[in-house]
Amino acid sequence: MSSGDKDGDILRPLSDSEVDELLDLYKAKFGVKNFHYLLLYNQRKWDRQLGEAQIPRDCPNYISLRKQFYTHRRGNFREWGTYVSLHRDIVQSVSFFSWQSDGAAELWECLEHTQLIEWTQGALLTNVDLGFCDRVKELAVRRGVTSIQSRQCFGMVLSHEDALGAEVPELLSEFDIRRLRDEDAAMVHDSWPNKGEGSLTYLRALIRFNKSLGVCRSDTGELIAWIFQNDFSGLGMLQVLPKAERRGLGGLLAAAMTRQIARGEEVTLTAWIVATNWRSEALLKRIGYQKELVNEWIKLVHNTS
Repeated sequence: MSSGDKDGDILRPLSDSEVDELLDLYKAKFGVKNFHYLLLYNQRKWDRQLGEAQIPRDCPNYISLRKQFYTHRRGNFREWGTYVSLHRDIVQSVSFFSWQSDGAAELWECLEHTQLIEWTQGALLTNVDLGFCDRVKELAVRRGVTSIQSRQCFGMVLSHEDALGAEVPELLSEFDIRRLRDEDAAMVHDSWPNKGEGSLTYLRALIRFNKSLGVCRSDTGELIAWIFQNDFSGLGMLQVLPKAERRGLGGLLAAAMTRQIARGEEVTLTAWIVATNWRSEALLKRIGYQKELVNEWIKLVHNTS
């Protein structure tokens, strides 16, 4: 078990079967478009993939594909759906939710008393419900965080049925499209704005176990644009190099990945975009995506002192 279980932390790790129960609870209460449901769904998919590949749970090369779900040690997750997810890739990422009424007291006990969240080490709080944002920022300050960067993001959604019929523009003859390969990871990493310690290993893990697509020049084979399936089983990390912009490659990749995911698994298609990114919003709306919700992603800036 994790150190949180051994040391008696207020967070208790959930077993695989309990995570499956939690997944079913979120599906029944909120439906298949809910982003907490999709986070749980994708992790259990990764667990099965990693298990089939006989990769140990503690293998450092795939730690980025291992989210650990916790609940209140003295609570009952079946009643309120209270969970905290901790995840390690470039930094620790934290997701949490509870549908408990009157202030989600059980969840706040978890956040206020756990020793497992790396508040001052640059943790990223993902997909934070707007009703929780102010209080969690105040908590971060009390934990010693001196700088907080928050971004409001749109959760864009497309039903599985509509994704199956997504129209993919015709690829110009000067380009080829293919799945990304391990040898592409270094180039993607060089251009990735979020890179940091451990991020190349993260990209290699995604390429091996997630769907991905890249566009190459047909004459030289040079990779000039790419997209990944993210940890909600949706679209993520779409990038077109500046020299290839305004050729329609972003929209083509988004549509092609949408259809490929839908044909491979029965899941709602999603994408997170920063609320001020009108260009990406318009691109996704052309495919059929619509805004489902607005949440915040809160970066707790690493304290160097």
